[in-house]
Amino acid sequence: MASLTGVRGLLAGAVIAAAAFFVAPLAAFAHGGVMLEQDECVLRIGPNTMHFIGYQRSGEEAEFCEDIAKTGPTVIALTAVSPDLRDMAIGIRIVKDVGEEKEKTNLNAVTVAYIEPKVYRNGIMTFEHDFKDAGRYVGIVTVRDDLGNEWVSRFPFSVGLYTFWGLIEYILYAVGFFSLLGLMWWMLRAGAKKKTQPGDAIA
Repeated sequence: MASLTGVRGLLAGAVIAAAAFFVAPLAAFAHGGVMLEQDECVLRIGPNTMHFIGYQRSGEEAEFCEDIAKTGPTVIALTAVSPDLRDMAIGIRIVKDVGEEKEKTNLNAVTVAYIEPKVYRNGIMTFEHDFKDAGRYVGIVTVRDDLGNEWVSRFPFSVGLYTFWGLIEYILYAVGFFSLLGLMWWMLRAGAKKKTQPGDAIA
């Protein structure tokens, strides 16, 4: 019984380690100001935080917080986490990723969508944009208070591109999953062998 209890403890530890393994790549590969925390995309902007989520209406409504799988109509929602944001003007601009220097030279030319800053008393800003071209983009979220203070957060993302980091992420998931299965199988076999030993049976 002692050996079986030990195996169960090791299995529990393996499950916890695997969970940490699966969560870590998401945070590591998050872009710019967007991070994945407890299954929610979090956008940090100055001292405040917002939940960021997007999904596409066509086909399966797969949610995303980084790269968009394909072109087409896309709904993006920003939800204020910090209470102070409900009294601030929130705006967003989506631009083509041409580099910050070229972007500053002619901002309007590279802008594909723009929502002017305004106050959302319910703390939720939602808009829809039809991404017609695959490519790399940058989301620029602006928050402004009534004193004129302004905070900006940028997060790059891609639309309709098969990214290298996306491939690496899936490979890491697969390696972690099969490693966990192998470890559990080995522990169960080791526990079964110890349980059938005469010494364990007498104990």
